[in-house]
Amino acid sequence: MYIQLEDGAVFKGKQFSGSKESVGGKLMVYSAMIGHEEVMTDPSNLGRILIFTYPLIGGYGMNFEDNQADGPTISAFICRRAMDDATNFRSEMNLKEYLDYYDIPGIEEVDTRGLVRHLNENGAQRAVITERLLTPSEMEEFFDEQNPNTIEAVSTIEVTEIEGEGKTVALWDFGVKDGILEKLSEEGYRIIVYPAMTNYEDILEDKPDVLFLSSGPGFAAHYLDIVHDVGQMIGKLPIYGIGLGAEFLGLALGGTLQKLDKPHAGASIPVKGDDERIYMTSQNHEFYIETLPESVDITYTHLGDGSVEGFWDKEQKAYGVLFDPFGLPGATDLLDEQLKQLKELA
Repeated sequence: MYIQLEDGAVFKGKQFSGSKESVGGKLMVYSAMIGHEEVMTDPSNLGRILIFTYPLIGGYGMNFEDNQADGPTISAFICRRAMDDATNFRSEMNLKEYLDYYDIPGIEEVDTRGLVRHLNENGAQRAVITERLLTPSEMEEFFDEQNPNTIEAVSTIEVTEIEGEGKTVALWDFGVKDGILEKLSEEGYRIIVYPAMTNYEDILEDKPDVLFLSSGPGFAAHYLDIVHDVGQMIGKLPIYGIGLGAEFLGLALGGTLQKLDKPHAGASIPVKGDDERIYMTSQNHEFYIETLPESVDITYTHLGDGSVEGFWDKEQKAYGVLFDPFGLPGATDLLDEQLKQLKELA
Protein backbone atom coordinates (compact mmCIF):
# COMPACT_ATOMS: atom_id res chain seq x y z
CA MET A 1 0.00 0.00 0.00
CA TYR A 2 1.09 3.57 -0.72
CA ILE A 3 0.72 6.54 1.61
CA GLN A 4 0.63 9.39 -0.89
CA LEU A 5 0.93 12.92 0.53
CA GLU A 6 -0.49 15.96 -1.22
CA ASP A 7 3.02 17.41 -1.72
CA GLY A 8 3.98 14.35 -3.77
CA ALA A 9 5.92 12.42 -1.13
CA VAL A 10 5.20 8.69 -1.00
CA PHE A 11 5.72 6.15 1.79
CA LYS A 12 5.07 2.42 1.62
CA GLY A 13 3.45 0.05 4.07
CA LYS A 14 1.53 -3.20 4.47
CA GLN A 15 -2.21 -3.30 5.17
CA PHE A 16 -3.07 -5.53 8.11
CA SER A 17 -6.73 -4.63 8.75
CA GLY A 18 -9.82 -3.27 7.06
CA SER A 19 -11.23 -3.95 3.60
CA LYS A 20 -11.21 -0.45 2.11
CA GLU A 21 -8.94 -0.06 -0.92
CA SER A 22 -8.40 3.69 -0.60
CA VAL A 23 -9.03 6.26 2.14
CA GLY A 24 -7.91 9.84 2.65
CA GLY A 25 -7.66 12.42 5.37
CA LYS A 26 -5.43 14.83 7.22
CA LEU A 27 -2.38 13.21 8.79
CA MET A 28 -2.19 13.53 12.57
CA VAL A 29 0.81 12.45 14.64
CA TYR A 30 0.30 10.83 18.05
CA SER A 31 3.42 10.26 20.14
CA ALA A 32 2.17 8.67 23.38
CA MET A 33 2.71 4.99 24.21
CA ILE A 34 -0.82 4.49 25.53
CA GLY A 35 -4.37 5.68 24.94
CA HIS A 36 -4.96 3.90 21.62
CA GLU A 37 -8.71 3.41 21.98
CA GLU A 38 -9.27 6.92 23.34
CA VAL A 39 -7.41 8.73 20.58
CA MET A 40 -8.88 6.57 17.79
CA THR A 41 -12.42 7.24 19.02
CA ASP A 42 -11.93 10.94 19.85
CA PRO A 43 -14.58 12.84 17.83
CA SER A 44 -11.99 15.61 17.28
CA ASN A 45 -10.07 13.16 15.08
CA LEU A 46 -12.94 12.59 12.68
CA GLY A 47 -11.65 11.62 9.25
CA ARG A 48 -7.97 11.86 10.17
CA ILE A 49 -5.22 9.38 9.34
CA LEU A 50 -3.53 8.71 12.66
CA ILE A 51 0.22 8.08 12.81
CA PHE A 52 1.55 6.39 15.95
CA THR A 53 5.23 7.17 16.51
CA TYR A 54 5.92 4.55 19.18
CA PRO A 55 7.29 1.56 17.21
CA LEU A 56 5.17 -1.19 18.85
CA ILE A 57 1.42 -0.63 19.06
CA GLY A 58 -1.20 -2.94 20.55
CA GLY A 59 0.83 -4.65 23.27
CA TYR A 60 -1.81 -4.19 25.96
CA GLY A 61 -4.72 -5.03 23.70
CA MET A 62 -7.97 -3.24 23.02
CA ASN A 63 -11.36 -2.94 24.68
CA PHE A 64 -14.65 -1.13 24.16
CA GLU A 65 -14.83 0.38 27.63
CA ASP A 66 -12.25 3.08 26.85
CA ASN A 67 -13.95 4.22 23.62
CA GLN A 68 -14.84 7.92 23.64
CA ALA A 69 -17.53 7.52 20.96
CA ASP A 70 -19.57 4.69 19.45
CA GLY A 71 -16.49 3.61 17.51
CA PRO A 72 -13.32 4.88 15.83
CA THR A 73 -13.66 8.28 14.16
CA ILE A 74 -10.36 8.07 12.26
CA SER A 75 -10.20 7.07 8.59
CA ALA A 76 -7.00 5.02 8.87
CA PHE A 77 -4.27 3.87 11.27
CA ILE A 78 -0.51 3.94 10.60
CA CYS A 79 2.25 2.41 12.73
CA ARG A 80 5.65 0.79 12.52
CA ARG A 81 4.53 -2.57 13.85
CA ALA A 82 1.15 -3.86 15.00
CA MET A 83 1.48 -6.45 17.75
CA ASP A 84 -0.57 -9.66 17.53
CA ASP A 85 -0.09 -10.70 21.16
CA ALA A 86 -1.94 -8.61 23.77
CA THR A 87 -1.22 -9.04 27.48
CA ASN A 88 -3.55 -7.14 29.79
CA PHE A 89 -6.40 -8.26 32.02
CA ARG A 90 -8.70 -5.65 30.43
CA SER A 91 -7.93 -6.70 26.86
CA GLU A 92 -10.90 -8.00 24.84
CA MET A 93 -9.11 -8.38 21.49
CA ASN A 94 -5.89 -7.47 19.72
CA LEU A 95 -5.35 -4.40 17.56
CA LYS A 96 -6.04 -6.14 14.24
CA GLU A 97 -9.30 -7.62 15.51
CA TYR A 98 -10.40 -4.21 16.85
CA LEU A 99 -9.71 -2.40 13.58
CA ASP A 100 -11.29 -5.21 11.54
CA TYR A 101 -14.40 -5.00 13.72
CA TYR A 102 -14.87 -1.38 12.62
CA ASP A 103 -13.38 -1.90 9.13
CA ILE A 104 -10.62 0.65 9.68
CA PRO A 105 -7.58 0.26 7.39
CA GLY A 106 -4.44 -0.37 9.41
CA ILE A 107 -1.04 0.07 7.76
CA GLU A 108 2.17 -1.24 9.33
CA GLU A 109 5.83 -1.60 8.31
CA VAL A 110 5.86 2.14 7.62
CA ASP A 111 8.91 4.33 8.14
CA THR A 112 7.02 6.38 10.71
CA ARG A 113 10.16 8.25 11.76
CA GLY A 114 10.74 9.40 8.18
CA LEU A 115 7.07 10.26 7.72
CA VAL A 116 6.90 12.36 10.88
CA ARG A 117 10.19 14.07 10.04
CA HIS A 118 8.77 14.95 6.60
CA LEU A 119 5.67 16.47 8.21
CA ASN A 120 7.78 18.43 10.70
CA GLU A 121 9.87 19.87 7.88
CA ASN A 122 7.05 20.51 5.40
CA GLY A 123 4.01 21.14 7.58
CA ALA A 124 0.79 19.25 8.26
CA GLN A 125 -0.95 17.93 5.17
CA ARG A 126 -3.45 15.48 3.78
CA ALA A 127 -2.76 12.05 2.33
CA VAL A 128 -4.41 9.16 0.53
CA ILE A 129 -3.77 5.51 1.33
CA THR A 130 -4.12 3.65 -1.94
CA GLU A 131 -3.09 0.50 -3.82
CA ARG A 132 -1.94 2.57 -6.80
CA LEU A 133 -0.41 6.01 -7.02
CA LEU A 134 -2.83 8.76 -7.99
CA THR A 135 -2.32 11.69 -10.33
CA PRO A 136 -2.45 15.21 -8.83
CA SER A 137 -5.92 15.74 -10.32
CA GLU A 138 -7.16 12.45 -8.84
CA MET A 139 -5.76 13.46 -5.47
CA GLU A 140 -7.55 16.82 -5.61
CA GLU A 141 -10.80 15.17 -6.70
CA PHE A 142 -10.52 12.75 -3.79
CA PHE A 143 -10.11 15.59 -1.28
CA ASP A 144 -12.87 17.71 -2.85
CA GLU A 145 -15.36 14.99 -1.93
CA GLN A 146 -14.57 15.42 1.75
CA ASN A 147 -16.76 17.82 3.73
CA PRO A 148 -14.77 20.13 6.05
CA ASN A 149 -17.86 20.91 8.17
CA THR A 150 -17.96 17.77 10.23
CA ILE A 151 -19.35 18.48 13.70
CA GLU A 152 -22.86 17.37 12.74
CA ALA A 153 -21.46 13.88 12.10
CA VAL A 154 -20.25 13.53 15.70
CA SER A 155 -22.86 15.56 17.60
CA THR A 156 -25.95 14.13 19.26
CA ILE A 157 -29.01 14.23 17.01
CA GLU A 158 -31.50 15.20 19.71
CA VAL A 159 -31.60 16.93 23.07
CA THR A 160 -30.86 14.44 25.85
CA GLU A 161 -30.74 14.79 29.63
CA ILE A 162 -28.47 13.12 32.18
CA GLU A 163 -30.05 13.37 35.61
CA GLY A 164 -28.21 14.89 38.53
CA GLU A 165 -28.91 16.64 41.82
CA GLY A 166 -26.55 19.57 41.26
CA LYS A 167 -26.51 22.66 39.03
CA THR A 168 -27.65 22.38 35.41
CA VAL A 169 -24.95 22.28 32.73
CA ALA A 170 -26.07 22.99 29.17
CA LEU A 171 -23.54 21.05 27.13
CA TRP A 172 -23.41 22.15 23.50
CA ASP A 173 -22.18 19.04 21.75
CA PHE A 174 -19.72 19.64 18.90
CA GLY A 175 -18.17 16.20 19.41
CA VAL A 176 -17.91 15.64 23.15
CA LYS A 177 -15.99 12.64 24.49
CA ASP A 178 -18.04 10.12 26.45
CA GLY A 179 -15.58 10.35 29.34
CA ILE A 180 -16.29 14.07 29.80
CA LEU A 181 -20.00 13.37 30.20
CA GLU A 182 -19.18 10.62 32.69
CA LYS A 183 -16.93 12.91 34.73
CA LEU A 184 -19.45 15.75 34.84
CA SER A 185 -22.12 13.27 35.89
CA GLU A 186 -19.83 11.98 38.67
CA GLU A 187 -19.55 15.58 39.89
CA GLY A 188 -23.33 15.57 40.38
CA TYR A 189 -24.35 17.99 37.62
CA ARG A 190 -27.64 17.74 35.81
CA ILE A 191 -26.57 17.75 32.15
CA ILE A 192 -28.64 18.73 29.14
CA VAL A 193 -26.85 17.81 25.89
CA TYR A 194 -27.78 19.87 22.81
CA PRO A 195 -27.09 19.06 19.14
CA ALA A 196 -24.53 21.24 17.36
CA MET A 197 -27.11 23.02 15.22
CA THR A 198 -29.34 24.03 18.17
CA ASN A 199 -30.57 27.64 18.17
CA TYR A 200 -29.13 29.58 21.10
CA GLU A 201 -32.60 30.75 22.15
CA ASP A 202 -33.64 27.15 22.83
CA ILE A 203 -30.71 26.78 25.23
CA LEU A 204 -31.49 30.04 27.04
CA GLU A 205 -35.15 29.02 27.43
CA ASP A 206 -34.07 26.06 29.59
CA LYS A 207 -32.32 28.49 32.01
CA PRO A 208 -29.15 26.46 32.68
CA ASP A 209 -26.64 27.55 35.30
CA VAL A 210 -23.66 27.35 32.94
CA LEU A 211 -23.00 26.68 29.25
CA PHE A 212 -20.31 24.10 28.39
CA LEU A 213 -18.93 24.35 24.84
CA SER A 214 -17.42 20.97 23.98
CA SER A 215 -14.41 20.10 21.88
CA GLY A 216 -14.84 18.70 18.38
CA PRO A 217 -13.38 18.41 14.87
CA GLY A 218 -12.81 21.09 12.27
CA PHE A 219 -12.18 24.83 12.16
CA ALA A 220 -14.33 27.21 14.22
CA ALA A 221 -14.43 29.84 11.44
CA HIS A 222 -16.35 27.38 9.25
CA TYR A 223 -19.30 27.72 11.63
CA LEU A 224 -20.01 31.44 11.75
CA ASP A 225 -23.64 30.81 12.78
CA ILE A 226 -22.40 29.07 15.94
CA VAL A 227 -19.90 31.86 16.61
CA HIS A 228 -22.79 34.34 16.32
CA ASP A 229 -25.01 32.31 18.66
CA VAL A 230 -22.26 31.97 21.27
CA GLY A 231 -21.82 35.74 21.07
CA GLN A 232 -25.52 36.21 21.75
CA MET A 233 -25.18 34.22 24.99
CA ILE A 234 -22.08 35.98 26.34
CA GLY A 235 -23.12 37.99 29.36
CA LYS A 236 -26.44 36.16 29.67
CA LEU A 237 -25.00 33.10 31.41
CA PRO A 238 -21.55 31.82 32.42
CA ILE A 239 -19.70 30.00 29.61
CA TYR A 240 -16.93 27.41 29.77
CA GLY A 241 -15.31 26.10 26.57
CA ILE A 242 -12.61 23.55 25.72
CA GLY A 243 -10.89 22.80 22.41
CA LEU A 244 -13.12 23.77 19.50
CA GLY A 245 -15.60 25.21 22.01
CA ALA A 246 -12.90 27.57 23.30
CA GLU A 247 -12.17 28.62 19.71
CA PHE A 248 -15.85 29.48 19.23
CA LEU A 249 -15.77 31.46 22.46
CA GLY A 250 -12.57 33.28 21.52
CA LEU A 251 -14.02 34.36 18.18
CA ALA A 252 -17.30 35.40 19.81
CA LEU A 253 -15.39 37.61 22.26
CA GLY A 254 -13.76 39.41 19.33
CA GLY A 255 -10.57 37.40 18.97
CA THR A 256 -8.92 35.96 15.86
CA LEU A 257 -7.60 32.51 14.97
CA GLN A 258 -4.52 31.40 13.07
CA LYS A 259 -3.38 27.97 11.95
CA LEU A 260 -0.46 26.45 13.85
CA ASP A 261 2.66 25.51 11.91
CA LYS A 262 2.59 22.22 13.82
CA PRO A 263 -0.67 21.01 15.41
CA HIS A 264 -0.67 20.67 19.19
CA ALA A 265 -1.53 16.99 19.55
CA GLY A 266 -0.33 14.71 22.31
CA ALA A 267 -0.96 13.33 25.77
CA SER A 268 1.63 15.35 27.70
CA ILE A 269 2.16 18.86 26.34
CA PRO A 270 3.44 21.53 28.78
CA VAL A 271 1.66 24.82 29.36
CA LYS A 272 2.54 27.69 31.70
CA GLY A 273 -0.12 29.15 33.93
CA ASP A 274 -0.44 32.78 35.00
CA ASP A 275 0.99 31.56 38.32
CA GLU A 276 4.25 30.76 36.42
CA ARG A 277 3.87 27.04 37.15
CA ILE A 278 4.22 24.39 34.43
CA TYR A 279 1.44 21.87 33.87
CA MET A 280 1.21 18.87 31.56
CA THR A 281 -1.90 18.75 29.36
CA SER A 282 -3.60 16.62 26.72
CA GLN A 283 -4.08 18.56 23.47
CA ASN A 284 -5.55 18.10 20.02
CA HIS A 285 -5.97 21.35 18.08
CA GLU A 286 -4.67 22.81 14.82
CA PHE A 287 -5.49 26.48 15.41
CA TYR A 288 -4.53 29.00 18.06
CA ILE A 289 -6.06 32.24 19.27
CA GLU A 290 -3.87 34.98 17.80
CA THR A 291 -5.55 38.03 19.37
CA LEU A 292 -8.08 38.76 22.11
CA PRO A 293 -9.60 42.02 23.40
CA GLU A 294 -7.64 43.77 26.16
CA SER A 295 -10.43 43.00 28.62
CA VAL A 296 -9.68 39.26 28.32
CA ASP A 297 -6.93 37.82 30.53
CA ILE A 298 -4.54 35.10 29.32
CA THR A 299 -4.49 32.24 31.83
CA TYR A 300 -2.29 29.63 30.09
CA THR A 301 0.29 29.68 27.31
CA HIS A 302 2.05 26.92 25.39
CA LEU A 303 5.52 26.42 26.80
CA GLY A 304 7.05 25.79 23.39
CA ASP A 305 5.66 28.47 21.07
CA GLY A 306 4.02 30.83 23.58
CA SER A 307 0.58 30.62 21.96
CA VAL A 308 -2.57 31.14 24.01
CA GLU A 309 -3.90 27.98 25.68
CA GLY A 310 -6.39 29.57 28.10
CA PHE A 311 -8.27 32.84 28.60
CA TRP A 312 -10.78 34.41 30.98
CA ASP A 313 -13.20 37.32 30.61
CA LYS A 314 -14.03 37.90 34.27
CA GLU A 315 -16.65 40.58 33.67
CA GLN A 316 -18.69 38.45 31.29
CA LYS A 317 -17.88 35.12 32.98
CA ALA A 318 -16.50 33.51 29.82
CA TYR A 319 -13.67 31.00 30.30
CA GLY A 320 -11.89 28.86 27.72
CA VAL A 321 -8.97 26.43 27.42
CA LEU A 322 -7.71 24.95 24.17
CA PHE A 323 -6.29 21.87 25.90
CA ASP A 324 -8.39 19.03 27.30
CA PRO A 325 -8.19 19.05 31.11
CA PHE A 326 -10.05 15.72 31.19
CA GLY A 327 -7.20 13.91 29.40
CA LEU A 328 -8.79 10.88 27.75
CA PRO A 329 -6.02 10.04 27.09
CA GLY A 330 -3.24 12.00 28.68
CA ALA A 331 -2.27 14.29 31.51
CA THR A 332 -4.85 15.58 33.97
CA ASP A 333 -2.66 17.99 35.96
CA LEU A 334 -5.30 20.72 35.65
CA LEU A 335 -8.47 18.64 35.97
CA ASP A 336 -9.19 19.53 39.59
CA GLU A 337 -8.47 23.21 38.91
CA GLN A 338 -10.78 23.26 35.88
CA LEU A 339 -13.58 21.43 37.69
CA LYS A 340 -13.25 24.06 40.43
CA GLN A 341 -13.46 26.80 37.79
CA LEU A 342 -16.59 25.24 36.29
CA LYS A 343 -18.16 25.01 39.76
CA GLU A 344 -17.44 28.67 40.44
CA LEU A 345 -18.99 29.67 37.11
CA ALA A 346 -22.13 27.66 37.82
